[in-house]
Amino acid sequence: MEWTRKELKEKAKFSVKTFYWKSVLAAFVLALVSGGFGNGSARGSNSGENGQITGNEFVDAVGGRYAGILAFVFGLAAVVILLVVIASLALSIFVFNPLQIGCKKYFLNASDGNADLGNMGYAFKNNYMNAVCVMFLQNLFIILWSLLLIVPGIVKAYQYRMIPYLLAEDPNLSFNDAKRLSTEMMDGEKWDAFVLDLSFILWEILSAITFNLVGIFWVNPYYEYTSVELYKTLRVKVPGPYYVGNGEM
Repeated sequence: MEWTRKELKEKAKFSVKTFYWKSVLAAFVLALVSGGFGNGSARGSNSGENGQITGNEFVDAVGGRYAGILAFVFGLAAVVILLVVIASLALSIFVFNPLQIGCKKYFLNASDGNADLGNMGYAFKNNYMNAVCVMFLQNLFIILWSLLLIVPGIVKAYQYRMIPYLLAEDPNLSFNDAKRLSTEMMDGEKWDAFVLDLSFILWEILSAITFNLVGIFWVNPYYEYTSVELYKTLRVKVPGPYYVGNGEM
């Protein structure tokens, strides 16, 4: 499948300019829901050197009664953190992932001249639980591949890149069908898609320098329309309108 970065980006720029403010809003929502949650940990020294007090020394200092109180506080904090993590995962699985599909639906339709922000709720109204399951399995597979090494995880992320777009066009696709179709579409295209993403790096740097203002008001919608144009270009590689029973990977 022949395509060039220039032609995809030219079409994307036209769409951004045509539906500017709607596209800025849709891209902003998509950036929020697809950003994920970071995990940070503070590591301190257990050494008693240089005036540092170890955990055991602290317990001895405050006495057994206070140690029990501290143990309760730390235990409660651990429970709260666990509940926050569970709530965050649930929010991601049941709200953010379907919203991603809806945002892809918006950009797909807008690129064809129909910019309706109501499309962002598309997955909640069309086979919602299937969208939840397929997106969950997509992310799970990518994570599992990433546990092997970083590179296999990146490869799988590009291999499954088209799954949200496929669901935006056919919400009844099973995970196996969506995975197979995305794999067929990205066959021989992963490196070029990676280079396409890499071509936005200067925009991303400029966005970082401007505290993401350039990202919000230009780069994000520009990138999303470019990705949509890539999907529309590669879509002709698979049969439509979409695809049950053609086998599995």
